[in-house]
Amino acid sequence: MPESATLSTGRDIRGDLICTQCARVAGTVQGANIKGAKVVALRVQDPHHAEAVRGLRCPDCAGRLWLQNREEVPLDPLRFDRDALRSQRGRPPAARKLP
Repeated sequence: MPESATLSTGRDIRGDLICTQCARVAGTVQGANIKGAKVVALRVQDPHHAEAVRGLRCPDCAGRLWLQNREEVPLDPLRFDRDALRSQRGRPPAARKLP
């Protein structure tokens, strides 16, 4: 493991998007545990329903979607800085010989 890799202690929120009228699961969402976070990962059950789910509407009955089964999940276990991701140039140093 590179020395410049650090362990992440942050956590994300993940939950199901459930319709308030028909109780169907439209998809899951995961994002930062920060008030007003703009970037979230959205996974829908059917790709044709993506536009409706982005608008927080049920693709089946047009009801409102609600976040349920919320859980905290860890972020990437390893976060690399630029030095860790940069390729290593040149030949690796030779192993020392024991006398």
